[in-house]
Amino acid sequence: MPYAEMPLNERERVAALYARQLLDTPPEERFDRVSRLAVRSLEVPIAYVAFLDGERQWFKSVCGLSIAEVPRRTSLCSHTILSMEPILCPDTLEEPRFADNPNVTGPPGIRFYMGHPLSTPEGHNIGTFCVMDTQPHPLSDEKVRAFLDLAQWAQNELNLIDVISLQEALLEGKARLHELNQQLEKRSHFIRSVLGRFLTDQVAEQLLEHPQGLNLGGESREVSILMSDLRGFTPMSERSTPAQVVDLLNRYLARMTPVIEKYGGTIDEFIGDAILVIFGAPLACPDHARRAVACALDMQLAMDDFNTESLALGVPAMEMGIAVNTGEVVVGNIGSATRMKYGVVGSAVNMTARIQSFTLGRQVLISEQTLKELEGQARVDGHLRVKVKGVDNPVCIYDIGEIRGDYQLSLPLPAHLNRA
Repeated sequence: MPYAEMPLNERERVAALYARQLLDTPPEERFDRVSRLAVRSLEVPIAYVAFLDGERQWFKSVCGLSIAEVPRRTSLCSHTILSMEPILCPDTLEEPRFADNPNVTGPPGIRFYMGHPLSTPEGHNIGTFCVMDTQPHPLSDEKVRAFLDLAQWAQNELNLIDVISLQEALLEGKARLHELNQQLEKRSHFIRSVLGRFLTDQVAEQLLEHPQGLNLGGESREVSILMSDLRGFTPMSERSTPAQVVDLLNRYLARMTPVIEKYGGTIDEFIGDAILVIFGAPLACPDHARRAVACALDMQLAMDDFNTESLALGVPAMEMGIAVNTGEVVVGNIGSATRMKYGVVGSAVNMTARIQSFTLGRQVLISEQTLKELEGQARVDGHLRVKVKGVDNPVCIYDIGEIRGDYQLSLPLPAHLNRA
């Protein structure tokens, strides 16, 4: 007896069968219905849907046989799965592949066989739909068409299993995607909240939306720089415990940070009790000088509430000096590939620090360039010509007590100017 050859894709074929988990499963009406209809309409005693693995042919649905499986090597269907075309055999004794098969020459004595391969969408023949009889049958066109229709029905039922599996996978994938989106949202919220503690919202958003912004490098831009400093902080810190110093700084910075953010300032860094703020970067704004001066005045006003809170806690009141300067600087990511910060460098930064060193408590001093940017919309309470380190000629700095226009803010007039 000629045994059927193994398909060239046998390994993939068996893997596709196992993936569908069809073997040794309970009967299903979808396949039983096809087998029953085949027996009635084709007037044969045997009809079945079977699947073949490496060693056996297992009957998923069967009418007319009382067995669950047969060896694959003696199965007639082992020949059927080798082709995409059906095998239509009116008399098995006249078919060389079947004539000496033990299922033909011995029990159950099969003499009539029609088998059609059942395949996966990938083209792997994993099973068959077959009808058999112990008597030869002539093949009429009507009988062949009916068989092919039933075979297509069986194929559709097999395809439906794949569709249901795909739907389940899609639902699982959708649920998993929803879970991943929730995790991503939590992660994004966490990253934004962490970045927000070290960067302004503008810088954080820019880095998150444009990761390439993390590259080292900068650009030249005109900005306004604000630097504030608490007067008498160093002597006070020497008389206090570390915990008291940290508590005071945290309360102070917690008061100042919202004011800075209100005017769109980017906090470059906290230097002890000093704050360095940039206006006009990373987001450009044409009124950066006005914003910076308005912010400085508002920060001075915020010191009243801070000192009220301090006195209630038994901490002496403090005063703050602020300087604002406008000029060309380099802004961008500064540092190394492993550790960097968004910052600003240039002589304008140094000038701001020099001006700040001349401030008194509750005073806002600005440079001549910043005053020009205000276009007369400020109250100048005084000015000084000072010699600044690194600059050959004396520079003029201005004591500002009020800003008008879009940012209407004012400090009380100094005592020597208040004639009321």
